[in-house]
Amino acid sequence: MALILLAPVFFPQLALAAELQTTKAVGSDLVFEINDVSAVNQTPKPNSLSIETLAQNDPLVIKLTKFLQKYNSPLDQYAAEITKQPHWQLALAVSYVESHMGRYCFDNNCSGIGVKPGHPSWRKYKTKLDWFIDLNNLLDKPVYKDNRNTCKKMNGFYVQPGSRNWVYGCEQKLKELTELKQLAEAERQAHSEKLAQNLALATFPLSHQN
Repeated sequence: MALILLAPVFFPQLALAAELQTTKAVGSDLVFEINDVSAVNQTPKPNSLSIETLAQNDPLVIKLTKFLQKYNSPLDQYAAEITKQPHWQLALAVSYVESHMGRYCFDNNCSGIGVKPGHPSWRKYKTKLDWFIDLNNLLDKPVYKDNRNTCKKMNGFYVQPGSRNWVYGCEQKLKELTELKQLAEAERQAHSEKLAQNLALATFPLSHQN
């Protein structure tokens, strides 16, 4: 019983998967499957859910997609991958002041990594997702992660010369993204609690009176 109730907490994606299945009467089996996306030659079952489907129905991915679309950002198509990055909120905040979240980029470099176009250190990317992952890798380096992990601390180092407007814009978007994540986590928790109740009832159905 304890394991059943704790499962949604440790595996929120699985909790969400079960929520997406057709609701059955209390006491019936609640069954779902997750396709192995590597098994491309297998025919998926009609009632199964792929990893991609789970990701696209994650409250965080849904909210971030809408957030990016509000700013006409071409990054909206990568929302599911963006949220997997360790510093995605700060990286998006930086991208806002550098390129309006990917709208104005050279060589898919949307945050000025490598000084400027034409500079020997300038980095070019095949896609904007490649750039976003590289920016996260940069922010994960000790020089940023340990010492310059806020918009204000990045000022004068990442962006040169420093700019108060840069800091203000970065901090505002970081605040919005932090609130967005908190709302998504609250929705995940609500899904998990609801699933826990359904699983408990399905496992221990109420006895029918004669």
